[in-house]
Amino acid sequence: MAQPDRRLVPIVSLDIVGYSRLVERNERQTLRLVQRVYDRLISRTIGAAGGKVFKTMGDGLLAEFNSVVAAVQWTADLQRQIHERKIHAPGGELFQVRAGIVLADVLVAGNDLYGSGINLAVRVQSHSPAGGMCITKWMYQYLDGTIELPFVDMGPTELKNISKTVRIYAWHPAGLVRPQPAASTPPPAPPSNRPSVVVLPFDNLSGEADQSYFADAVVEEITATLSRVKDFFVIARNSAFTYKGRAGIDIRQIGRDLGVRYVVEGSVRRVGERVRITAQLVETEAGSHIWSNKVDGAVADLFDLQDRMAAEVASAIQPSIRRAEVERARRKRPDTLAAYDLVMRALPHLWSHSPEDNAEAIALLTRALALDPHYGLAAALAAWAHGQQVAYNWTADFTSERRTAAALVETASRHVADDPTALTALASAMMMLGGDVRQAATFADRALELDPNHAWAWMRRGWGHVYLGNPEDGLTAFERSARLSPMDPFAFNVHLGMGLANFAAGRPQQAIAWAQRAMAERPGLTWPHRDLAVYFAHHGDLASAADARERFQRSHPEVSVASIGDGLRFMYPSLLARYLQGLRLAGLQ
Repeated sequence: MAQPDRRLVPIVSLDIVGYSRLVERNERQTLRLVQRVYDRLISRTIGAAGGKVFKTMGDGLLAEFNSVVAAVQWTADLQRQIHERKIHAPGGELFQVRAGIVLADVLVAGNDLYGSGINLAVRVQSHSPAGGMCITKWMYQYLDGTIELPFVDMGPTELKNISKTVRIYAWHPAGLVRPQPAASTPPPAPPSNRPSVVVLPFDNLSGEADQSYFADAVVEEITATLSRVKDFFVIARNSAFTYKGRAGIDIRQIGRDLGVRYVVEGSVRRVGERVRITAQLVETEAGSHIWSNKVDGAVADLFDLQDRMAAEVASAIQPSIRRAEVERARRKRPDTLAAYDLVMRALPHLWSHSPEDNAEAIALLTRALALDPHYGLAAALAAWAHGQQVAYNWTADFTSERRTAAALVETASRHVADDPTALTALASAMMMLGGDVRQAATFADRALELDPNHAWAWMRRGWGHVYLGNPEDGLTAFERSARLSPMDPFAFNVHLGMGLANFAAGRPQQAIAWAQRAMAERPGLTWPHRDLAVYFAHHGDLASAADARERFQRSHPEVSVASIGDGLRFMYPSLLARYLQGLRLAGLQ
């Protein structure tokens, strides 16, 4: 019978950690070592396990197996042998391999295999811990009960050139630290005496897709106003916005996901200079509608319309809430609606956390300040954006960024008034620019006095505690932030903070686990490899430290220990010294 054109097979992808570095150090010794490992540990064993190598590269190989269990078991045995033998590569570092395994529908052409599944195996392998392996969720579920390997859930992960996120699980022969339960288990219900609520993204009924930001702005303001009514527990907008565009989700499920009793949903219609805001309140346990209403008016009166809607939502949830309490939650508005418009357009770019989006946010905020030079929120957010340029090594010109940001901090300090988001952005900017961390922390504290539900302020307060030498207090603040925004796309920053807090407290292994979790949540980030290099170095795994440092330098080729020290001057001296020592141990000059 002719061989079929396609078949479903387990594919194993192997890749040597730091191969380019090893070859550059001593090409002949590296090639001899790779051949010896292949001859003794791979080619002699793979056939008996039902596997066959169908493609080799200088730094790795691809193999097919006739059994999922066999593929995983053989790979685990290979990694255990390499780990136990402690094979040293040129330069003295440990020889390590990454492995990724998927079940793929492949096209057969002679002795070679092709198809998207091959690419998937390589992408999954790239997220493996050095010396370990990663598998997909389907593989993990298939293996349940058949192999006793302690895989760790790395969460939904974006893989390069793969359109959908893939949930992956990791294993290492030395074991992997599971993230602390407080951050991975569903959030506990808020205190029963504080009504809990989330404002979901409103539908944009304006007929123009580019007006969706306008509906988002309405939700932003209603959420902010409700948050400052201290009788309420309000989920942060970043978690709420994970439901944007996801029609048909059961309100009761949202209540369970977020731990809230009420959901506000609605729509915004803008036609010319007229606007209509419609909202309804739903109780999550039974999914029953409690209240609905609409407000109409001119775009010029948008702020008053938003406040009216927030007041009606508040009184519907808890009749004892008086309009006066909502009135006290009103913030200083910008002098021009056009400036406000530009700030709302900038927010998604700020939260995207990438050099390109950050630059776009700076451009929009600069235009807003040209229209309203005293707009405190715009100045604070712009200062924060410039601070990110420095802290994340997104620029080589620290002096220029700091000079621009310093002027913005001065403007913001005079005009933020009692806006919690502006105060938090100001605190973030001051910390990242290497300013007075204690003064910055007071701004975060002021934001929390005004809005105890402000997840970003709790996160910023966590970083402040760590920078000032109080890592355990930092962990408490980070956990509070995670509870207020349990599905936040920016949660990776909370987990990176938990990593630094654990490192500061002398727990590098836990720091590694948190940093790896954060990177699994936001694939594509490059600067956290810098943290991993430090943590691995202090944990004694210099090979993994060098590999992480090398990955960081690929996108930051001009970086040095001195430039990083300049960018991180906000850390207290002994923490900064240990951090820079880790980078040196990882091989950074």
